[in-house]
Amino acid sequence: MKYICSSCNTEFLKWSGKCSACGEWGTLEEMEDIPVVSNSNKPVEASSYESIKSFIAKKGKNIPQNKISTGYIEFDRVLGSGLVPGEVVLLSGEPGVGKSTMLMQIVLNFCSKGKVLYVCGEESPSQLNERLERLSGSPKGKKIENFVVTEDTIAENITALVEAENFELVVVDSIQSMSSLQSKGYPGSISQVRLSGALLTRAGKKTGIPIFIVGQINKGGDIAGPKVLEHIVDCVLYMEGDQYNQYRIVRSMKNRFGSTNEIGVFEMRGDGLNEVGNPSLLFLETSSESSGSAIGAVIQGSRVVFVEVQALVVERESEGGPLRRVANGIKKPRLDMLCAVMSRKGRVFLGNKDVFVNVVGGLTISDPAIDLAICAAIKSSVEDKPLSKGTIYFGEVGLTGEIRGTWGVDAIIKEAERSGYTDLIVGRMKVGASKKVDVKKVYKVSSI
Repeated sequence: MKYICSSCNTEFLKWSGKCSACGEWGTLEEMEDIPVVSNSNKPVEASSYESIKSFIAKKGKNIPQNKISTGYIEFDRVLGSGLVPGEVVLLSGEPGVGKSTMLMQIVLNFCSKGKVLYVCGEESPSQLNERLERLSGSPKGKKIENFVVTEDTIAENITALVEAENFELVVVDSIQSMSSLQSKGYPGSISQVRLSGALLTRAGKKTGIPIFIVGQINKGGDIAGPKVLEHIVDCVLYMEGDQYNQYRIVRSMKNRFGSTNEIGVFEMRGDGLNEVGNPSLLFLETSSESSGSAIGAVIQGSRVVFVEVQALVVERESEGGPLRRVANGIKKPRLDMLCAVMSRKGRVFLGNKDVFVNVVGGLTISDPAIDLAICAAIKSSVEDKPLSKGTIYFGEVGLTGEIRGTWGVDAIIKEAERSGYTDLIVGRMKVGASKKVDVKKVYKVSSI
């Protein structure tokens, strides 16, 4: 018998209230030493080059090479053109954002191919059937073929079922409701999440069945449980959105079989989540020209997205209290830096003004190429001069006030031509020729 700290994994021979290694309280959990029992008396042969080569020749032919489509182009784009056989995907997001709805729609697509196993640890089978009826549009009480539901949340039982049956897809909702017989911790504890995730991952790799795992998040916005849960899976997806916005964005944070820069955009409706093929139309406002609004461009994987950046600059009537810098859709330290650059290098004094910046549509942007659009919107608000809706701003702003170019400007030009934009303002970079878009280079933030 031993005790393991669920925070730092340090082993102890006896229990204590405080872990002497990391200093956390109440994290020591009792673990049983399970001996490894060999089920064969045959001696283990030493690995050699010939044995490995013969194994690959024997087993390699049975491994499918084509990726499996989920039935949604947007979701396949985030995964990297689809699922890989045996891939384990961890899907996380705020409560009520639409994780279960998204997975249920994928399950309906897979049911036409074969059996699908759904482990419902948070919902009852009757609640699950009601959701299926709403999403599929089938008559009430009609049974969905090839849909297998289990309320068993013991990880060992689930892995045994996955290895015994021939499923096309397995969905575990959620990993915090699973428990393993190897740990005496309560469901949702760090040790239980770690062990259950490892067992499910091993089952997926052994059988070649794709597995979706739903992971709840904590107060800090991170996946609840140890970081090792994100290390052992193949793909980590986050679904973003709030209850006041009907649009949902699926973003890849880790992907062994694709890019982590891709995003998928969906619209939440009464019948489920619908794909949005051209997200630029959602993130752009079609209102008339007004001050404090600029169009920026960002590249999300293979996709070019145009977004509207709005800025409101308010001069203070009295000198009291700290200046307010409110950022929605970008990081606040980035806004603080851009405000300092505009005050010092951009000939726009913001020392006595509050600055509010918002990215329309609820999209969160970390690409520094949006800097030029933010600065243009701030200057437009200060001078109360509207900017042209046909102009796109694309460039990174440095601390010295220079505007640097980033990669992907040729893709920006092609998308601008297709969308009907006439002007593109970029930083110091090589730009190809365009007959429809007038490209203008600016080198200093004071020139915009």
